Amino acid sequence: MKKAVYGQISPEPVRTFIFLGDSITDSGHLWEDDPRCLGQGYVRVIAAALDPSCRLVNLGQDGFTTADVLRLLRREEHSLAGLLHPPVHASQADGADGGCLSLLIGVNDLSVASWADPSWIPGRFAANIHEIFSLIRRFHAGPLFVMEPFLFPTPSEHQRWFPLLAEEHRILRDTAGQYDGLYLPLQDTLNQAADAQGTHLITPDGIHLTGEGNHIVAGEWLKAYSAVFFS
Repeated sequence: MKKAVYGQISPEPVRTFIFLGDSITDSGHLWEDDPRCLGQGYVRVIAAALDPSCRLVNLGQDGFTTADVLRLLRREEHSLAGLLHPPVHASQADGADGGCLSLLIGVNDLSVASWADPSWIPGRFAANIHEIFSLIRRFHAGPLFVMEPFLFPTPSEHQRWFPLLAEEHRILRDTAGQYDGLYLPLQDTLNQAADAQGTHLITPDGIHLTGEGNHIVAGEWLKAYSAVFFS
């Protein structure tokens, strides 16, 4: 794993937030000059809204499926545990905690199920999600945000994926409950925004997000963050 993705705002962060996912999370984070490597998507929007003492780590990767996230976690378990639960120095003792881990995954699994392996959803997808959450809970007992994957009906070929997407939503929601994760529904919120503003203002291609779309997703994440850390 490249050291750049461990970029941080503060050398002794009060909280660390790790973001796992595919290209929607990645958003070009390893192709920019900013040493924090946050990308140009919702992770950067979240960072701008948080206290600068927080450290954000973007581990999103273009093209990732649940299988890829699982491989990353198996390989980097100890590194991630160290990021979320560093030794607490005297200067950190007041208010330091383990932060939060977020996952947004699923849209590339739709492609696998459609073109390569029809049994991938629900079978392999469900198995991967269970193992992902189980592995996370081996090193992180704190907040786990499970962000709902989303898809837009334009272009029209996406519409045949919606039954599979509904299966993903069910699996993620149910499994998040089993592992004490917080499920963040996003599809309906994005649909409402697309209906009100026009789909082209929320997504350029039916999968990825525009600046406005990223602000909407970041806003939902920040609501969950406020509820978990400040309620």
